[in-house]
Amino acid sequence: MIRIFKFISAFLGVALLVFLMIYGFNQTSFDTLLENREGFAEGSEWVEKTYSLRGLTDYIAEHPDRVSIASIIVEEPDSSLFFEEEIPRAMGTIANFFLLIGYADAFETGELNPDERIQWDSITRYQIPQVGESVHREAYRYGQRNGLLDDQDSITVKNALKLLTRHHSLALSDFLLFHLGEERIRDLYHRLELQKTEQPLPFSGILTTLSPVIQGLQVDSLLQRWSENPRDQFEQSALDNSKRFSNGSERQEWMEAFNSQRLGLNFMRERDLLDYFPKTTANEMVQLLLKLNNRELISEEVSDYVHHLIQYPQEESSISRNFSSYAALYDNRVGLLNGIDIGTSVYTGNTTVQAVFFDQMQIAVWFHMSSNHMHQDFQQRLIWDPALIERMNQVVNRVTREHS
Repeated sequence: MIRIFKFISAFLGVALLVFLMIYGFNQTSFDTLLENREGFAEGSEWVEKTYSLRGLTDYIAEHPDRVSIASIIVEEPDSSLFFEEEIPRAMGTIANFFLLIGYADAFETGELNPDERIQWDSITRYQIPQVGESVHREAYRYGQRNGLLDDQDSITVKNALKLLTRHHSLALSDFLLFHLGEERIRDLYHRLELQKTEQPLPFSGILTTLSPVIQGLQVDSLLQRWSENPRDQFEQSALDNSKRFSNGSERQEWMEAFNSQRLGLNFMRERDLLDYFPKTTANEMVQLLLKLNNRELISEEVSDYVHHLIQYPQEESSISRNFSSYAALYDNRVGLLNGIDIGTSVYTGNTTVQAVFFDQMQIAVWFHMSSNHMHQDFQQRLIWDPALIERMNQVVNRVTREHS
């Protein structure tokens, strides 16, 4: 009996030790999993189906409320593909496209100096703890490895723009937005004659405005408040709160709150915040890309500069194999997968400009597509893969018939 008791005690002791080692060192991951178990089940029936691109097109056909596509073949505009292209969709960091245009124009006119230096610490002040921190750190490391940052941790504005297109640091985006200035953004939107695209907002401002941890309110109350108030009030609140977070007296208190509870939201509720992010339509974005490709976006010089910034390196095997030229911006955040691109197929020599938005996605589907980079593969193949192009045309025709 004593031997059995000792054996059981030893077994339980080892089991407890193993549990503490696994859970203790990975507590945050376990807590995240438990908090989001309902989210990971949402849409799970589509995960197995969407391992193939054909399955993904079936998902698109069944969820036109979550997907918008505008794809124009420059040489054959009659063969272009449009799917729910007029529905407003959250931009995410695709909004950085307007920062690139704004800076290119300001450099061209001499209003801003591309060689002006910025201290990295000034950028990091916009970084919310536990929200895209790894991306921000990787941006810093990339800048160091590639000589974009000097020994004093400063970076020129032009190099900061290069970094922004490769590592979509939210803090870097926020800094560059304020550095460019609200007046230049408003003037840019007027000159671009945008009708359905909302102006970029600082991510730190959006999240502090909508975080129940910071605002001391339940998320339902917060979202109801901002759904009832005019949009311009939300925009001003986001701008003000971003400034307060980066340099205000509340900074330390807010940093501690974010460090202890992050946003205070599970993945499903965080996905709900997308409805308050600045929006655009696939059609309005693709028309801008068409101007960019034709060197008509503000001016030839601005078009060339922006196109160069978003150009993908041809050393990437999947790019060099299928494209003679490829430029793109992508975004990936909870519930959202976006991309805009310009690509010339090596097989046809035709150039295609595209805007593709997966918005308000079920968490299981988003996690599956995100981890496998499926939206990037889908978007690139939509330029060079005739089978996928034909399949998507069938989807468009089917959904059009069903809605007519």
